[in-house]
Amino acid sequence: MNYKTGKTALCLATAFVALINCPTIAFAQGAAEAEEDDDTIVVTGTLIRGIEVPAAQTITLNADDIADQGASTTIELVNSIPQIAGFNARFDSDPRAADRQQVSRPNLRNLPGTTAATGATTLLLVDGHRMVPMGVDQASFDPDFLATGALQGVEVMTDGGSSLYGADAVGGVINFITRKSFDGIQVDAGYDVGDAYSAYNLGATAGTSWANGGAFVSYNYYHRDNLLNSDRDYAARGQWNAAGTVLSPSGSTCPTPVGSITGWRYIPSFNVWTNSTQAGVVTTNVGSPCDLDAQSSLLPELERHSVLLGLSHELTDSITLDIKANYGESALTYSRADQGDTFSERTPTVSTSPSATQVTVPGSSSLYPVASVSFSYGVNSGYTHRNQTLDLQVYGITPELTADLGSDWQAKVTGYYGQSDSSRVLPGSDRTKLAAAITAGTVNVLNIAAASPTVIADITNFETAGEAQQSLLLGRLILDGPLFELPGGPVRAAVGLEYNRDRAEFRSGDVIGGGLSALPFRVATRNVKSVFGELNVPVFSALDLSLSGRYDDYSDFGSTFNPSIGFNLEPFEQLRIFGRWSESFNAPTALDSTRTANARYIANASAGVPDPLGERTATPTRNDVLLVEGAGGPLEPQTAETWSGGFEFQPTSNFTFGATYYDIAFENLLSAVNPQLASVVLLNPDKFISNPTQAQFDAFLAASANGAQFAGINALDVGVIIDRRVANLDAARLKGMDFHANINFDIGEGELDLGITGNKQLSFFITSNGTSVDQLRFDVPDYNLAAHVGFKTGGLRSRLTMNHSGGFDTNIAVAQTEVQGFTVLDLALSYEFAEGAGALDGLTLRVNVDNLLDTDPPVFRQNRNLNFSGFTLGRIFKFAVSKRF
Repeated sequence: MNYKTGKTALCLATAFVALINCPTIAFAQGAAEAEEDDDTIVVTGTLIRGIEVPAAQTITLNADDIADQGASTTIELVNSIPQIAGFNARFDSDPRAADRQQVSRPNLRNLPGTTAATGATTLLLVDGHRMVPMGVDQASFDPDFLATGALQGVEVMTDGGSSLYGADAVGGVINFITRKSFDGIQVDAGYDVGDAYSAYNLGATAGTSWANGGAFVSYNYYHRDNLLNSDRDYAARGQWNAAGTVLSPSGSTCPTPVGSITGWRYIPSFNVWTNSTQAGVVTTNVGSPCDLDAQSSLLPELERHSVLLGLSHELTDSITLDIKANYGESALTYSRADQGDTFSERTPTVSTSPSATQVTVPGSSSLYPVASVSFSYGVNSGYTHRNQTLDLQVYGITPELTADLGSDWQAKVTGYYGQSDSSRVLPGSDRTKLAAAITAGTVNVLNIAAASPTVIADITNFETAGEAQQSLLLGRLILDGPLFELPGGPVRAAVGLEYNRDRAEFRSGDVIGGGLSALPFRVATRNVKSVFGELNVPVFSALDLSLSGRYDDYSDFGSTFNPSIGFNLEPFEQLRIFGRWSESFNAPTALDSTRTANARYIANASAGVPDPLGERTATPTRNDVLLVEGAGGPLEPQTAETWSGGFEFQPTSNFTFGATYYDIAFENLLSAVNPQLASVVLLNPDKFISNPTQAQFDAFLAASANGAQFAGINALDVGVIIDRRVANLDAARLKGMDFHANINFDIGEGELDLGITGNKQLSFFITSNGTSVDQLRFDVPDYNLAAHVGFKTGGLRSRLTMNHSGGFDTNIAVAQTEVQGFTVLDLALSYEFAEGAGALDGLTLRVNVDNLLDTDPPVFRQNRNLNFSGFTLGRIFKFAVSKRF
C-alpha cells in the first residue's frame, strides 16, 4: 500500500551558504572543519562529495563554536540554535510529565506530535548514519551519550530530508560529527557552580597514528547534582488567588491529613440522605495543603559515562577501513516528597437506618462520598522512601569501507549494529490493598502513623515500571561520482541501497517492588529496504539543479516514495537565491507496535486540567483523574510537504545577510492530547470525558491492559477521564522565516565579530475534527533571536551572547493576559597558550558565565503547572581546563 506518491514540482526554497567562519552559529553549505580535501567532503543534506548542500539551509557548529558555548551536555549545545524548539527553554527531557519523555529529542521547526509518537520528526545522525533508538516510551537516539571530547562538529539541515535519509527527517536533520583521528593525549576537566547547584565533568582522549592510519579512544564522565524546585523562586507551584498575588501550595498528601468531611442528614419522610446546607449539613475541612512541589527535582541528579573508540587504516592505496564504537550509560534520580494517597469514604445504604441525624461512616455501595482525605505514608515507620529513577544504556559499532573506483567515482559501504536498554521506576501504592486495610480497620486515614508498619510497608511496596530493549542493524552502499560535462560543470550523481532491521522488546506495568521481571516482553521486529538517488546538475555557471528521491519498503505498513527538487541561482557574484520542494515522512517505530493502552489513576488532579466547556462540577471529592495512554490501534506514517525559498547577499567580503521562508503541510499527525492546554480540550472534546458515568469509567478500564487493578473505584470520585491514546488524528500547517546577518572586521591585532540569527513563526494551525486552532494566538512565543559580539586576538577569545524569546498573550493564566519576553546573556572567555610556552604549551583555560545577569524566566501564572515561561538554572559559573600532551 502506498501512503505517498511522488510529485513533480519546482519550488522556491532555501539555503544559507558560506556565511563566514565566526565564533558562533554559522550558516554555511560546507563542513565546519574537515581533515579531508574538498573533493572528499560529504556534508549533511547531500550524498555527493565535494558540493555544497543543494538548496537547503545548513547551520554549522564547529569545534570552536562548541568550546565557546560551554554547554555541559550535547542537548544543551543544540538548543542554542533558534530554529530548535528547546531554544531558551528546558534542555532535558522530563519523564514526570503526562507524556513520560525519557529521551531528549531536538525538534526543528517546533513540529507538533513529538509528545505523542515514540519516534521523532527531526532525524539524528552520527557521522551520517542512524543510531539505535533509546527510551522506555521513546525510540530516538540521545546525543548526550556522545563523548564530548570526541565531538568535532554539528551540522543542522532545517529542511525535509526524507528524499536522502528516509523516515523522521520532516523538520530536518542534525548530524553529529565525531573526530576522525587523534594523535597524542588530551585531558579535560570542568566544574559548574551556582546557587545550590554544581556539576563536573572529566574527560580524556588518547590516540596514535601510523603510516597508513591511526586509532583513538575518548572517555567522558559527567555528574550533576539534584536541583530542587525550592532552590529557584520562579519554580514555585500551587494555586493562585483570583488577583494573582498569592501562590498557595496545592499539595495534599501531607504529613498532617488534608481534605474535607461532610456530614450527611437522613430525611426519613423522603427516605434519602442529603448533603444540602439547607438541611443543616456542615462540611469540615481537615488540615492545610503543604508544599510538596518544593521537594521535587527541578533538575534531577545525573551520572553519565560515555566512550568512543575510532580506528582508521588504509588497507590499500584505494581502500580505507574506518571503525567507530560507542558505549554510554546514565542514571537519573528525581527526588520527591514522601509518598501519599487520597481515600474517599461513602454514605451507608438507606437500610442502615441511622440513629443520629448526621453520620460519617464508611461504605461501599452508595452514590456519594462522605469524606475525602489525603495523607502521607511518611509518618509511619513502615514506609521506605524511594525516588523516581531512569536508567539508560547504549552501545554500538560502525565499520565502514571506502573504495576509490577510478574516474573520481567512490563506493562507501557502511554497517552498524547498536543496542539500547532503558528502564524507569515510579514508586507508588497498591490502592486495592489500601481500600481493604481501611475497610478492615487496620488503617485510619486520619492517623496513618498508628497503622501497623507491616501493613504500610505492604501497601507501598508497589511501583509503575517499564523496560525497553531496542536494537538496530543497518547496512548501506553508496556510489557517487561524475556522469558527464555541461557548460556549468560536471553532472554528479549518487545512488544507494540500504537495509534496516529494527527490533523492540517492551514491558511495563503496575507491580509489586521489583515485580516487572515477572512480566513477559512484547516483541516487534521491522525490516526496511530502501533505494535512493541524487543528481546535481550545473545547467550553466549561474544555475544548479538538484534532484533526489528515495523509495522505502516497510515490512509492516507498506511503501513510500519521497522526492525533492531544488535549485541554486547566482545572478551575480554577491547574490545567491535558493529554492526547494520536498516530501518527507515519519514512520511509526517498532516500539509503537509493542505498546498497549494503560491506565493511570491520579488523585486530586482534575483541578490541573483546563475545563473551557465548564462541564466539570464543583463536587470537592470528584477531583481524581483517570488517564489512559499508550496505543490507540494501528498507526500510519505522518507525512509532510515542504516548500521553502531564500537568499543570501554578501555585498562586501566581511558582511553577509540572508533570509529563508518555509511552508510545511504536516498530515496524519500521531497525536495524544496535552491535558494542560485549553486549546487542546477545545479541539478534542471527545478525549476529555467530564463527570463520567460508571459505565464510561468501566469501558476505559476494559480497554486498558492494567485496568483490572482499578475495578473497585467508584466513578463518582472521578472528575475527568483523559484519553491520551496515540492515533493519527490531526493535521498542521506551519509557516515561518529564518534570518541571519554577520559582519566581522579587524581591530588592531584582533578581530571583532557581530552577528544575529533568528526564527519567526508566521502561522501555525492544527486541525482536528474539522476545527482549526491557531497555535500562536496564545501561550507560546512566536520568535527566537540569538545575537553575539565576539573578539579574538592571539590566544584570547571572548564572546557575549544574547538569547531572546518573544513575549505572548495568554488566556489560561490567573489575572494575567500577557507574558513578557525572556532574555539571557551568556559570557565566554578562553585563552590558549601558544606553542613554545614550555609547561603551558597545549593548555587552554575557559570561563563561561551562563545567565550573566541572573535573570529569572518571566512569570506565567498557571495553576498547578509551571508558573514561568522559558528555563534557566540561574547564574552559573563554568570553569574548564584542557591540556594536550
